[in-house]
Amino acid sequence: MAVADVNSLSKGALYMHMTAPSASYRLKNLEHALGASLFDRTSRGMMLTAAGEAVYKYGKAMLSRADELQTEMARYNSTVTGHIRVFANSSTLSPLPVPLSLFLAAHPSINIELEEHLSEESVRAVHEGIADIGLVAGVVHLRGLESIPYGQDELVFVTPLNHPLTQLQCVKLDDALNHELVSVGRRSSNFLYLQQIASTLNRRMNVRVHMPDFDAALRCVHEGVGISLMPLSIAKRAIERKLVNIVHLDEHWAKRNQLIVIRSMSMLPPHAQAFIRFLVKEQQ
Repeated sequence: MAVADVNSLSKGALYMHMTAPSASYRLKNLEHALGASLFDRTSRGMMLTAAGEAVYKYGKAMLSRADELQTEMARYNSTVTGHIRVFANSSTLSPLPVPLSLFLAAHPSINIELEEHLSEESVRAVHEGIADIGLVAGVVHLRGLESIPYGQDELVFVTPLNHPLTQLQCVKLDDALNHELVSVGRRSSNFLYLQQIASTLNRRMNVRVHMPDFDAALRCVHEGVGISLMPLSIAKRAIERKLVNIVHLDEHWAKRNQLIVIRSMSMLPPHAQAFIRFLVKEQQ
């Protein structure tokens, strides 16, 4: 899995504190045992084959289960009595710290494992049992999962105060992509979502910089570096302080409902049910 993550045998071996020959030997033994080639050796590095993708998927699930088992066993030798795995996209993740910290402070025997993912990935993780709860936004196929309405938000482009786009009430994404961009994290769900939509338009994005979080991106926009796509709720304070401006998107996906997705509320442990009820109450 380490080799697949970095597309390199030597770098994957280094990450796992192994020598490259040792990693190569183990990989060959694994391929022999499975009766299938797991990697194609290409000019771009080690690329997973179809069989390799299947092994990677199950390996990831197995490691997640192992972590879950370790956490569960900790219940017998510590005060931790509950563990909740939550996957969230950037829109739902950003306002989460306040209710999350209040819940954890009120429940000292519960731990929460929080990861950022695209909404589609969060749904898949809940469906496959990798996550207990998914916090998603926008139109997404729920795969038969239960969902609970939890909030609303709108994706907008944040611009410098005197940017040409501020003359418009709304803009199509295709037109906005003619301008230089400030992005949040190359691996953030916010950037990956924008990248997906841009690819459907066959457009390349001129990203000047990837910043570590939305606050840093807003500072760059304020200084005139470029425009940035983000939830309106995140940009609100900067707008009120007249540090930046916004332009609304003339796209059906810009205004988004936020949902809590779960396999079954009745099947969740009591501490996970309590967390969901707390989130819903905080949003009301």
